[in-house]
Amino acid sequence: MKIISSRLSRLAVTAAAVMALPLWVGCSDLDDDDHYAQTATEIRNPELKIVSQTSEEYIKSQASLSDMYELLNSADIFKSLRDKGQLATILMVENSDMILPASKASDDAALDFLIKSHVSDISMSPANLHDGDRLMMWNNKYVNISMDEEALNGSIIGHIMFNNGVVKEVIQTSNGYIYVISELIQTPTSLSDYIDNLSDDYSIFRELIKSSGGKEFLKNQSKPLYINSEGNTVYDSVFRYTNDHFDAVGFDLNSESLTATMLLPSDEVINEALADAHSRLAKWDLERSDEAIKNWILDVCFFNKRYSVADLEVPASLVDPESQDVNSVFSKQWRKSAHHLYTDDNSEELSNGVVHKISKLYIPTNVLIYRLKDFFHHYEVCTDVQKSSYFGMNNMNFKGCSTPVSAWTPLPGVWPEIENRILELSPDSDDSKEDPFTLNFTPIKRLEDANGNTVIRPYLIPPGTYRLAFGSKQNQNINVNVSVLVNGQVIAKSEGEIILGSATNFHYDRGTTLSDRYPEGYDASYVASVGNHKDASKYDTDGGLLISEVIIPDVNGDGSGVPIVIRFEGTNWNGSSAFTFHHWCLRPTVNCY
Repeated sequence: MKIISSRLSRLAVTAAAVMALPLWVGCSDLDDDDHYAQTATEIRNPELKIVSQTSEEYIKSQASLSDMYELLNSADIFKSLRDKGQLATILMVENSDMILPASKASDDAALDFLIKSHVSDISMSPANLHDGDRLMMWNNKYVNISMDEEALNGSIIGHIMFNNGVVKEVIQTSNGYIYVISELIQTPTSLSDYIDNLSDDYSIFRELIKSSGGKEFLKNQSKPLYINSEGNTVYDSVFRYTNDHFDAVGFDLNSESLTATMLLPSDEVINEALADAHSRLAKWDLERSDEAIKNWILDVCFFNKRYSVADLEVPASLVDPESQDVNSVFSKQWRKSAHHLYTDDNSEELSNGVVHKISKLYIPTNVLIYRLKDFFHHYEVCTDVQKSSYFGMNNMNFKGCSTPVSAWTPLPGVWPEIENRILELSPDSDDSKEDPFTLNFTPIKRLEDANGNTVIRPYLIPPGTYRLAFGSKQNQNINVNVSVLVNGQVIAKSEGEIILGSATNFHYDRGTTLSDRYPEGYDASYVASVGNHKDASKYDTDGGLLISEVIIPDVNGDGSGVPIVIRFEGTNWNGSSAFTFHHWCLRPTVNCY
């Protein structure tokens, strides 16, 4: 996007204006009424008037512009133009279109701000306007220029807009350009101020933004009320909310150089999304905090470029899923077909961006599930029936559960302790080591009921796409093929044999080759820097990769989760006396939306 800066020299702007003139050559068909103040007027294009008057002189001569002339004159705009002695662009509104908001008419500062939003130090000919340009005005805010197809082909009247004001007339004067537009320019002060003034219909989102930063007490703006019994002054406090969360990604809500898109969910839209999310979680026998969900809502709604409503919505049938994704300034994934926005009629132009209101918000599965990770040693607390049901073995027997690595944490008091407890399975006998073996394992969770009794239930895996990882043991001389089954049908397989061997990738949960491998909120580099712990990068990872893409089908057609089976198969035990199992981990991918 091109931003038109007031730092352009007068010489450069004048040259550009002169060079533009041949583009508008045409025959003059003016009648006498078009000769203003005894001054000759020439038409280079039927839609462009050229007069030898100054902008002030021309505007003063037009009865239809008298109301706005008085407004500009009362604010000393013309005096300032004379003092500056430079070219300018002025946006004017005819008397019939002059609808001045009462709130601005009675507020001197607001009125001055409004008036100055119609004057720019840049003299812009129609030929030098481009769709998407932003013109800096005297109130230090930008006005957005938009052009339709006919404008791009040379038409002006009715086809160029400054914000929401449609161009009705263009006049080139001796010191710039005048554009008569259909309505006054309403320029919000900034994205930050727009957020501050959101109504209570948007209170959840407004408070998410404010609470994501800091809060600074403004003593000079706070009114002292009284001295308390401890001798301290009690204030009618005024605070300024800072934008620490946004500043961390270089996204200054107050900056006029920002070209932003904000998606705005109302309280109703957020509450509906939360209700739907918790309904889906209940189908999956899972939980997720509202705080985590709301944090995602905050982060997914801001973009550092300007998008239209059409840019952010697309039918799912038209494109493959990943091409529907755009990433927010916080690198959160917005999949266009999953959400809905109101039309452009409900969008609001800002001085440093645009706001589109959300009509339907969907919380993705990969937000509701960060990862699913659990352990094989739950076998030891299963009943005989559960062992038979969830650990289907062929040429495998329970050898034992043990804890080779005691509970540890890379940063005591900050990250929880974990232990590397394992399940070991052995061949049926020494004679069967050359025979094939199979484990059909159903991922299970270990819970406690209200009385403290152990409860074992299978995980219900939601429909979507996942990555399957696994932890075992280093220096384990076993090769296996791995597959995933749903309702007895194989839905995914490893690419050839998984060679455990001496690879450290499968050493308990210390795999270091996968991206996005840590528990939620864990930053290995940070922990290493403050804790000086050599194993910070090995803490509670997903493990080693078994299958890069496991697509769980929507078996019941209602988005509910289903039990799965992870099958480990080996052609023989390769001389080993035991197979060690530590954990399994399913991590949702971008397509688990």
